[in-house]
Amino acid sequence: MHNVQKAISLPFVLAMLSAGCGNQSIQESSAVSTASVDPSFCAANASWVQKPQGAPAEVPGNGADLCQFYQFSWQWFIALMDAPNGTQRVFLDSQKYPVFLGEGQNSCADNNTESKLFVRSLKDNTVDSNDFVAPNEMNQAFNNAVIYDQQGNIVLYEARIDRGMCAVPKGSPTLPAGTTEIKSSWRTIEKADKPNYVWIQSDTNNNGTLESDELYGMVGFHLVKSTPLHPEFIWATFEHKLNAPDCQKKPISGQADHWTFTSESCAKQLPNPPATSTCHFNKVLEPASGGSSPLTGEATEICQVYAQGTRPGDNQADKNRENIITINTQLSAIFGGLNDSNALKVLQNYKIVGALWENDVSQPSSVLANQRGSIQLANTTMETNAQQGFSDPEYTGTGNLKPAANCFACHNYTGRSTNAGISHIFKYIHGK
Repeated sequence: MHNVQKAISLPFVLAMLSAGCGNQSIQESSAVSTASVDPSFCAANASWVQKPQGAPAEVPGNGADLCQFYQFSWQWFIALMDAPNGTQRVFLDSQKYPVFLGEGQNSCADNNTESKLFVRSLKDNTVDSNDFVAPNEMNQAFNNAVIYDQQGNIVLYEARIDRGMCAVPKGSPTLPAGTTEIKSSWRTIEKADKPNYVWIQSDTNNNGTLESDELYGMVGFHLVKSTPLHPEFIWATFEHKLNAPDCQKKPISGQADHWTFTSESCAKQLPNPPATSTCHFNKVLEPASGGSSPLTGEATEICQVYAQGTRPGDNQADKNRENIITINTQLSAIFGGLNDSNALKVLQNYKIVGALWENDVSQPSSVLANQRGSIQLANTTMETNAQQGFSDPEYTGTGNLKPAANCFACHNYTGRSTNAGISHIFKYIHGK
C-alpha cells in the first residue's frame, strides 16, 4: 500500500487471481448429510473438494441437526472458491456474482462485468459524475468502521449478489430460495504471501497498471444464502486462521507474534489486559462518513471475543463449538493434502467461524430463543466493533463480557412473505 496519509480515492478493481473460474456454473444438488454417531463430531466429506460444483440447494437432512448447516456452508464456500477452468474463482465471476456498486448505480447492468469498487471521500475535489461515495455496506456493519492491519494498511471490502437476484422486480417483498449475498474483506499482502491467501490484484491508484504493491489477500468472507426451508437466510462467515487470537484464552507459547491484526505485545496481555493497557482491543476508526478514511493508519488491535460465535448458555453451546472445530479440522487436513496447483489447497488457511439461522421460520428473528447455531456470530474483520454489542465494543477482559450483536441484530426477518426486507442492498441493486 502506498505510504500516504490521505482520504481514500481509489477504484478497487479486482483484476487477476491466483486461480479462478470459467463458464462452468455451480450445479445445486440435494446432497445428503455425512452423519456421525457422535453428536459433537461434524463429519466432512472429501467429495466436496473432489466435486466442488455439487453444492446443495437445501441444507442436508433438511437441517435437522446443527452440523448439517456447517456442512452446507462449507460446501458452498468450497464451490465459490473453486476455479473450474483454472483461471478465475467462481465468486469473482461477475456474470454470476455481480459486484454491488452502491446506491444510485445499476449493479445488474450488462456492462457490470469487471469487479470494481470506487471509494471516494465526500471532500475529494476530484469526484465527478463517474464516481460515487462507497455505501455503508462497503465499510463495517457498525458506524462505517474501518480497521488497519499490523502494517498500518487499511482493510478493504466488497459486496456481491447472485445474478438471479437481478431478475427479482424492484420493490418485491420477497426474495426466492437460492438468493445469495457475499461480502469479503481484503488486506495488502506481499508476493511471498500469495500461497497463503485467496488473492487478487487491484489497480488501487487507478493508473491502469497493476503494480507490485497492489496485491490483496482475503481475510474475511460472509456467505448469506436462502433455501426453500430457510427464507430467513443462512448466515455463515469465514476467516483467515491468522487474523486474530481468541480474546478469552492465553496465547500458546510462541504463537503471539504471527497475527495479522494483533501485535505480539498486545496478544501476550490476553485474556485479561491490565487496567493500564494501551492495546484497546477491538477499538476501530469510525470516520464521519463511509469512504473518508486514510489509506494508512495506526494498527488496530483485534481479538475474537467469542470463538465459534458461542458463549456458555447459548443454545447447544458445547455441541455447536465441537461441530465447528471438528469440521474445520477435517477439511484443513483434506485441503492440505491437495497438490499445490489445486486452487482449493489455500483453503487450509481458512476456517468457518460459525453460522446463524432460525429454528422456526414462522417466527421473527427478534425471538432470540428461536435462533440457532452461533448466537454470538461476528467476523473480526467485518464486525470488529460489534462483538460485544453496540454500546461497549472494546474488549477489556473476561469479567466484562457482553453479548454480541449478531447478524439478526441488524438484518430483521419478519416472515417468509416479507423476507426481502432482511437484505440491506436489494433495494439498491437496480439503481435509480
